[in-house]
Amino acid sequence: MRVVKVFVFAVLTCIFGLANAQNKVNIVPEPQEMQLGSGTWALGKKVKINVPKGQEGVQEIAEMLKESLETSAGLRVSIGEGSAKKGSISFQLRPSFAEEEYELVVEDGQAFLRAATAQGFFYAYQTLMQLFPAEVYSASKVSGLKLSLPEVEIKDHPRFGYRGIMLDVARHFMPVSFVKKYIDVLSKFKFNRLHWHLTDDQGWRIEIKKYPKLTEVGSIRKHSMVGHYSENRFDDKPYGGFYTQEEIKEVIAYAKERFVTIIPEIEMPGHNVAALASYPWLGCSGGPYEVRARWGVATDVLCPTEETFTFLENVLTEVMDLFPSEYIHIGGDECPKDSWKASQFCQDLMKKEGLKDEHELQSWFIKRIDKFITSKGRKMIGWDEILEGGISPNATIMSWRGVNGGIEAVKQNHDAIMTPNSHMYLDHYQGDRATEPLAIGGFLPLDRVYSYEPVPEGFTAEEAKHILGVQGNVWTEYILDGSHVEYMTFPRALAIAEIGWSNPKAKNYADFTARLKKEFKVLDELKVNYSSSHLHIDSEMKSEKTGSIRIDLKSSDPSLQIRYSTNGQDVTDQSALYDGKGLLLSKNTVLKAALFDAQGQAVGAKYEKALVVNKATGLHYSLRHPYTAHSGGSEYGLTNGIKGQQSVIGTWVGFPREDFEMSLDLEKETPVKEVKVSFLDEVKSWVLPPSEVEVAVSADGKNYNMVLLDGVENDPEHSRETAGIFDAVASFDNSAVRYIRVRAKNGGLLPKDHNGGAGKPSWLCVDEIEVF
Repeated sequence: MRVVKVFVFAVLTCIFGLANAQNKVNIVPEPQEMQLGSGTWALGKKVKINVPKGQEGVQEIAEMLKESLETSAGLRVSIGEGSAKKGSISFQLRPSFAEEEYELVVEDGQAFLRAATAQGFFYAYQTLMQLFPAEVYSASKVSGLKLSLPEVEIKDHPRFGYRGIMLDVARHFMPVSFVKKYIDVLSKFKFNRLHWHLTDDQGWRIEIKKYPKLTEVGSIRKHSMVGHYSENRFDDKPYGGFYTQEEIKEVIAYAKERFVTIIPEIEMPGHNVAALASYPWLGCSGGPYEVRARWGVATDVLCPTEETFTFLENVLTEVMDLFPSEYIHIGGDECPKDSWKASQFCQDLMKKEGLKDEHELQSWFIKRIDKFITSKGRKMIGWDEILEGGISPNATIMSWRGVNGGIEAVKQNHDAIMTPNSHMYLDHYQGDRATEPLAIGGFLPLDRVYSYEPVPEGFTAEEAKHILGVQGNVWTEYILDGSHVEYMTFPRALAIAEIGWSNPKAKNYADFTARLKKEFKVLDELKVNYSSSHLHIDSEMKSEKTGSIRIDLKSSDPSLQIRYSTNGQDVTDQSALYDGKGLLLSKNTVLKAALFDAQGQAVGAKYEKALVVNKATGLHYSLRHPYTAHSGGSEYGLTNGIKGQQSVIGTWVGFPREDFEMSLDLEKETPVKEVKVSFLDEVKSWVLPPSEVEVAVSADGKNYNMVLLDGVENDPEHSRETAGIFDAVASFDNSAVRYIRVRAKNGGLLPKDHNGGAGKPSWLCVDEIEVF
């Protein structure tokens, strides 16, 4: 086989041309080392799979390959212990390889999969499958499908041993059928851990035979939140669900076949209202308690009595009897100390144990659980809060509040798994909020996920060894079913797969998204509801002259066309084609645009902006307090013609705490009848409307004519059920005006029960300034 050695896919595009390279190699996560030949092997109607005698697990992987080839292409496949020859696929032992290491070679009309373990062979098989067309993943025969493989030699192994996804089923329960499908898809991209979040305040999802009320009572809440947490609305439907121990065993066995280890999480000492409702004696007050229907953090937590520890040890014993995982996750996060501070028992316990505060009491609690788990031959994982008050001696830290938890753990000679909410929280928005399903908040697009580097800068080689790997987290407060889980997980999980497996020096986002085009076809065959929000249209306003703007549109993928409409009509493949020169607008316009592929199919996220053009459009202005976040789209955030959208914070100009004051120079005396300023009213995003607005105009910049406007009355209870946009309007008698000044008083403190913290300062969001 004549080969050209490459380490990054981008080099292949230079040698063979982009289209040819994409057709031949499309592997996610990208292999460590790959040599691509010039030929192909067209598989015949009969294929022999050769397996080594007595190698545990290889026969089952060969059966998976046989089923795929027979189902999708109708091939006749046999499995045996024969020798390698043309037309065959041979599994060959390489005892010197590491556990997850493999080689895949296609040459001279046959293929070789080489590994030391069944897990290595499984990953070789998954890479082999990615070399076929996507239809090979079909669950039914594809008429006329012909299979071929490029000549290739791949030497591959993972960068990290821990490559995981966390699935929360406590907030919204996911049936066994979905969990198995989820594991199957994740395993195809070489994930090897599923962190299963089984208990929380809103539901207990695992059967514990010694404590039946945990599922009889703790698995059911009387209703669930509707809309965002801050809206404080509920439906009237009881919600429940749990896994029997037999179902747990079924899922574990299914995952084991795909070399995915399931790590159970049993929360403690916080996030335990479901357990308290089941057995009130677990709490410091004795109850009564009710399974929590609100999201967020509850102040009721487990009381560190001997009865509580007996309960936890019994629960963990049943959990460890079910789950063979080396690691057991105990949570340890977000544990308010209110009930401990109010408990005489806890105060006496702290004195007895010489603990200076409730943080040390939490550490004492976690250390005791760690000792028990260690005595059973297992290892404990906890969220980074378990660092507070002193770390447990055998703990592995899961760093979620940024990366500092992981850094601190390593400094103390502990292992860490990096899952920072800045890059790994897949419950955050991934596209324009105006077009995305409701999410908890945040903004985590695909390119930001892909940019993450798990080993903190400045780590030595020895310190880096303590970083076990990475994990993406799918919390389900706002994710109601499996289809939505898939939408939030994919394709962002594929970026995490590449972070965890591939050589970081070979990372290239453009190359990664090019390879995703094939993987989307694979996900289509697997009936996965993935997101395409990473394909989107960006826009930039450029000032032409007062009273007009030019909008430049740019596709996130240059290979896609942009089509648009300016009359409010939906965009089709017959709409105007954007020529890249910008759109000059001199009147109010609803601009819609969409991306289209070469086949004329609309792809990715749609674009829609309500543009306003007036006498202020395109003018510079000055601010008394610079905005802290959210530019409204450009340096002309208040005069760029793009009005802020409800529920889309990034389209506003944001000011925390401070009052707002801006000054605008119209550059010459101009007849003015009206000045309009828009403010956002959206408490769920910590945004309150102004309590007072003042607009003033002047001909000389010294003497101002002021008009006081009443804002929306600031309701401390914030009982409004829906967010909105508040327009402050000042009317004039066609006065000659050059200077305009707008002042607005901050809306005040956040209302009670707000998830951002009652009494904390709110944001004031402004956009757009319009002059007529």
